[in-house]
Amino acid sequence: MQNKIPNQTLLNMKKSLIFAILMLGTISIFAQLKQTIKGSVIDKDTRQSLISSTIVITDLQPVMSAVTDENGDFVIRNVPVGRHKVECGYLGYSTFSSENIILNSAKELVLNIELIEAAFQQQEVVVKAFKNQGNRALNEAAVVSSRSFSVEETQRAAASANDPARMAMGFPGVQANRDTRSDIVIRGNSGIGLAWRLEGIDIPNPNHFARIGSSGGGLTVFSTNMLATSDFMTGAFPAEYGNAFSGVFDMKFRKGNQETTERTIKAGLLGLEYAQEGPFSKKSKASYLISYRYSTLSILNRVGLYLVGKKTSNDFQDLSFNVFLPSKNGKSIVTLFGIGGLSGEKEKAGDSLTTFSERNTYDFNTNMGAVGLTHFYLINEKSYFKTTVALMNQLVTTNDYYLNKSFQDTVTLSKERHQDGRLSLSTFYSYKFNPKLALKTGVNVSYLFFDLKKETQFVNFESEGIDTDFPKPKNPILIQPYFNFRFIPTSRLTVNFGVHYLNFSVSHEETTEGIKNISKNSIEPRLNMRYQLTDNQTLSVAFGRHGKLLPLGSYYFYRYPHWDQGGFFNMDLDIIKANHFVAAYEIFIGKGAKIRAEAYYQRLSNVPVSPDVNSTYSLINNISGFADRALISKGFGTNKGVELSFEKGFQDGTFFTASTSVYQSTYEPLNGITYSTQYDSRVQANFIGGKEWKLKKNNVLQVGTKIIFNGGLPLTPLRPGAPQVDGKEPYLDFTRPFTERNKAYFRPDLRIAYRKDKAKSAYTLALDIQNVIAYRNQDGLSRTYDAKTATWIYRQQSGLVPVISYQVDF
Repeated sequence: MQNKIPNQTLLNMKKSLIFAILMLGTISIFAQLKQTIKGSVIDKDTRQSLISSTIVITDLQPVMSAVTDENGDFVIRNVPVGRHKVECGYLGYSTFSSENIILNSAKELVLNIELIEAAFQQQEVVVKAFKNQGNRALNEAAVVSSRSFSVEETQRAAASANDPARMAMGFPGVQANRDTRSDIVIRGNSGIGLAWRLEGIDIPNPNHFARIGSSGGGLTVFSTNMLATSDFMTGAFPAEYGNAFSGVFDMKFRKGNQETTERTIKAGLLGLEYAQEGPFSKKSKASYLISYRYSTLSILNRVGLYLVGKKTSNDFQDLSFNVFLPSKNGKSIVTLFGIGGLSGEKEKAGDSLTTFSERNTYDFNTNMGAVGLTHFYLINEKSYFKTTVALMNQLVTTNDYYLNKSFQDTVTLSKERHQDGRLSLSTFYSYKFNPKLALKTGVNVSYLFFDLKKETQFVNFESEGIDTDFPKPKNPILIQPYFNFRFIPTSRLTVNFGVHYLNFSVSHEETTEGIKNISKNSIEPRLNMRYQLTDNQTLSVAFGRHGKLLPLGSYYFYRYPHWDQGGFFNMDLDIIKANHFVAAYEIFIGKGAKIRAEAYYQRLSNVPVSPDVNSTYSLINNISGFADRALISKGFGTNKGVELSFEKGFQDGTFFTASTSVYQSTYEPLNGITYSTQYDSRVQANFIGGKEWKLKKNNVLQVGTKIIFNGGLPLTPLRPGAPQVDGKEPYLDFTRPFTERNKAYFRPDLRIAYRKDKAKSAYTLALDIQNVIAYRNQDGLSRTYDAKTATWIYRQQSGLVPVISYQVDF
């Protein structure tokens, strides 16, 4: 007979089952990883805290929100990890709306939100912004040819090595031509026209393996662990930026976490990185942030992957820090920041030693450092000022050697040592008269100290060679005052007007003329306007005059033909000047997507060219290095083109930027004939994009790609009928400069990343593959002529290069 279970027992079992289900549900709820979103809300113009601002996480149901306290700070705790969209509103101000930004389990998300007061108040509690402005520049005075970029954007760009410069190669108007170099060529302009800025002050070329006389190198010294959202500009930039005519990188450091200590460790084939941030004490809001990186490419070389060449080894390291020291009342803030980088490249002799190139060796080293102190002070509810003092120095040395026929003795072919140092002061004052009118005015002053040395051995390796002893300049000072007014006459029109002034003065003691005083000046008006056609369409126009000093070595690397005269022919060269005209149309089409079209025209003057009317040489065709001949500032250049881009911010798990450019870049030497420049590739197309999937709770898979294409660099052909000598510099036909063309440059990169959030840590495993299809681009800048076969031998650029990395946040 079957036993029956008592009814009370069944009832107890049901209760237990229900309780177990409820417990499992509770455990599941508590198993959901959570984190904190916090930050501050301020007025963008006055930097005043906005009390009682409302911050809402809009993608959660029910929504989570917070209100800023008397200091403008807010905290939202226990937010589920993942991607979230945050909005912030305040009475009489435009609404802030973020992309879907990552919140991971190991690091709190800190948002420093800046709102713009509406010039024309509406009846609503909060003034609605026009359509989401996406990556509009942080600098409100930049309305064309400018954009902001975030740390996450830099990290997710395929095969960019977390480097802002390499990421920017995928932006509209930026041209890439070499796998191993990060030279920023913008709209056909020479790389010397780019300015780098950090914390509001201009800095020397911040690249490892920096090339003299250029703005590029291998990769920058900036760690993404240090960076806040920053700006990148490609033309007609506002009045506060000077000594540049092609573009500006305006880099900003973020402050460290003021309440919690957080750490990041990253390891991969490119090396190691460690970063840490946190408060100095629980009683104050002072914080620190520090990052150190060490890398060596010898790991890649050992597995048969060569970024530069089989004979070449590279290593670098850098250190960055930012110390944030606010006053108790929040009106005064002092920060101490610094960057420093060491890098070296060595090439050993070849195995056969049968040719000159096999016997030729070199070592190339770059050291760069900058340390600065800033002071920010709120004067009143309408104004503030900020002052930065910084000491910077860059040292680049290059030594070329030759192994003689005995294979034992080394002969020095050349030695170069270039030091670029400066002590700089930058200060500005900002005042908002009312919501319609604001003023920003300031001055940048730099005392330059530089040392240039070059020792060259004659080709026969028997002479003592030439030791060039350059004179020490006296009191070289660069002064750049400026002002900019922002005026909003109607609810849809914004006008920025300003003037930048550039003055460089220096004195020299020459053997025949005594003391010679030199002063170079440039008065540069800037004007731009943005008109909101509809809620989702804008039209912008801009004009600007921009001046740039030559790389300092170009003034001092060529003496008069008669050495006993003692002077330097190029010392009187003027400032290169460029007039920029830009018109832009932008339409937002929903779901974070926008289409943007820009047409531009740039006219360069005072370009250094040869004084020989039969010569076609122009300095703007130099990719790096200094002028090695007599020049005069009577050349011209023209860059004109149209850019079209289609961009979608990170929404629904996808993002992309697709752009294409059709342009022409030309120059005119003394003969007045128009020629293509070195950068006149005529067409380029770039794509950066990716997709993200949530595999299961707290696991995310990312796949991204970057594709770069351009029509190929122009090249100068051989001179017809001229004798060609194998292994030597061939005879080129400089009467037809840049009339041939290198093969089109094409490189697709791929990124695959897996992110995992845990209770107290998060990790990311990533594989970045440069040139995923192993297509070997032809390097037209590194070619030799084979007289036996009457053909050019081109150096092949990097093939497929996979780089794996593992990052842990805790």
